[in-house]
Amino acid sequence: WGPQGQQELWASDMFGFAPEADMWWSEPEGPEPLHGAAGFGENTWSKGLIAYGQNEPKWGPHHAGIHDFDSSGGHRRLSSQMSAVETRAVVPVPVQWPGFFEPDHLTCGPAEVVAVLTSNGMGAFVPAAGHAAGPSAAFSLEGLMELGMVRGLSWGASKLLVVTTSGKIASCPLVGSGAQKATCSQLPVPLLPSSFGAAPATVIEVKTGAGWRAMAAIGSRVALLVLHFGEEGSHWREAGSVFLPEDAQVAAVAATHDRLLVTTADGAAHLWSLRADGAAASEKASHVDVPTFGSQRTWQSACLLPSGKIIRLASTWQRSKGGASTLSSELLI
Repeated sequence: WGPQGQQELWASDMFGFAPEADMWWSEPEGPEPLHGAAGFGENTWSKGLIAYGQNEPKWGPHHAGIHDFDSSGGHRRLSSQMSAVETRAVVPVPVQWPGFFEPDHLTCGPAEVVAVLTSNGMGAFVPAAGHAAGPSAAFSLEGLMELGMVRGLSWGASKLLVVTTSGKIASCPLVGSGAQKATCSQLPVPLLPSSFGAAPATVIEVKTGAGWRAMAAIGSRVALLVLHFGEEGSHWREAGSVFLPEDAQVAAVAATHDRLLVTTADGAAHLWSLRADGAAASEKASHVDVPTFGSQRTWQSACLLPSGKIIRLASTWQRSKGGASTLSSELLI
């Protein structure tokens, strides 16, 4: 007897909830019939395995299980965590960009303000709240080109943290979001491992002066790194990894102290929760945010606003009044 009254246990119940489990089966061994389908003939699959219904003596002796779960289809059950996928329309944020400005990177700051940056250090602060086009405040990062091109960006305490293609990490102090110029300097931390090449990466400071973490993509895997201090100095130690679909192309990596956001080339934003030790709560994303009409744009980056909303940086070709096509940058929520 079960919660729905008296019911029988068939081979399809034992093989998992896959479409083929409700069709005909053919087994090399087991109770007769070796070939059949649910609802046809006598039900012998439950005998000797479970005492319920009317086909086993009440409170009978223990029956030895002779059915091999793994080799008889049990492996078809879902065994891994599935990501919650949400497909939704994204809305452009009205922005007045500086002239001749094509940003490549994005990071979220306090008070619904974001910073966008080109790969050579030209940037702008943009208000991400409101429905009217707000003016962006242009700025530049000096001393950055000596360290390398930008491959990742994050917003720290009164400074921007930049991961460069050389593996060096730069600190660019800013006085509020109205600063027009900042002089960057290399942080006194080891270079990111060269095995990650120039792939997208980011770094965050979980404690002032210590507690650095980095996240770097390598193929469809994103490694989670923690700066470890030992007797022989400091070095980056891998605390774990997260994985995306094998065909995914990572466009950008962003993080806070408890969240990891990975943007792929199709615009999808994959979200993980991070533990206190720097590892992820799960290898697969807990949530995937997919924008509609993603193929019409080139997706470059995304980050989490303080409100929890995901804002994206993308570019698209737009036709001007004169008929010429120009590449235009967009922020979308």
